[in-house]
Amino acid sequence: MDVVDNKNSKNEFDNVTYEINMIELEPSKKLKLFFWIILGNFSFLFAEVISGATMLPYYDLWSLCVTFPLYTLHILVLSYIVFNHGKPNIYTLFLAGMIYGMYEAYITKVLWEPYWAPNTFKLGGIAVFEFFLLVFWWHAFFAFIIPLLCSENLLTKSRDIMNYAPEKVQNLFSSKRKSYLILILFALWCGGFQSINSFKPAHSLLSGFTLTIILGILVLIWRKKTGGVKFTMYQLLPNQKQFFILLVFTIILYLITGIIIRPEALPDIGSQIIIWILYAIIFILFYLNLRKSKEQLIKENYKPPIEFSWKLFIILAFTFTLTSTLIKFIPDFSFLFFLFGVILGIGIGVILFIISIIKAIRKNP
Repeated sequence: MDVVDNKNSKNEFDNVTYEINMIELEPSKKLKLFFWIILGNFSFLFAEVISGATMLPYYDLWSLCVTFPLYTLHILVLSYIVFNHGKPNIYTLFLAGMIYGMYEAYITKVLWEPYWAPNTFKLGGIAVFEFFLLVFWWHAFFAFIIPLLCSENLLTKSRDIMNYAPEKVQNLFSSKRKSYLILILFALWCGGFQSINSFKPAHSLLSGFTLTIILGILVLIWRKKTGGVKFTMYQLLPNQKQFFILLVFTIILYLITGIIIRPEALPDIGSQIIIWILYAIIFILFYLNLRKSKEQLIKENYKPPIEFSWKLFIILAFTFTLTSTLIKFIPDFSFLFFLFGVILGIGIGVILFIISIIKAIRKNP
């Protein structure tokens, strides 16, 4: 009888211990909210500051109340779908990023009437170059994939995005030397690209300094609280209930901004129908690739050859800031960075889109 009691007591103790450990392993709501803020900052800063669209982030009420929530809601809603209804491989992430970029239709209207190029080439009322630039490249990568990749590697213990990345991509980061070289070249290119929209060298310098301070403080606070390795990306993203709340806010933001931002640029119904068709195509491909991705097996747990260090962070920030500042003295160089980025980025986007179509229609995953 005593033996049975001891066993029961031990089982009860183990159950309680397990429940306590599970509670400890789950991030608090406050911590998740802080992660969402950081993730939104990564999306906003990578997309807006590197492009030069917003050289000095959070300098006005509009950036705080509209632009930052816009980026944060999009990346949270879309990443929830990718991580909960499929696998975060390059195709599901890319198509989600394309959906992200489609806000440039009904919110900013620039897919119909880009204010920086009123005489741009149009097909069916759609600004062709701007569509490829913003949907296939900039938002897909700089507003979505890159911020998610950076956030997962800097702020979590999981490496799901790299685990499901193509082998060729993993090989690019297979050694310390390759990883350092790619990161420095990326920072150098980002600086050169930003310089094309910078007003003057001092503006580039201040922008780079501001970007470094904001990201540095956010990462520092997070890593002090969690060590950067306590939770997975899946744990820190919204749960189902939180997702629906965020989705409602996203819809409300679309309705409000769609009405107040450049209403005069809203085209006739014909041009809008084409955007609806494009939306439908991307959504269908996204759904089919998500479904296929569920069958994808993880090849091997990716182990990054380099870990986060403040020394590397400072080197990359310094490279970005210095490049943007110095190249502003040589305007022609800015255009070369822009041209290289556009050709490479749109090219990769088109290739990924074609492959995603092939993956969607073929029987095998």
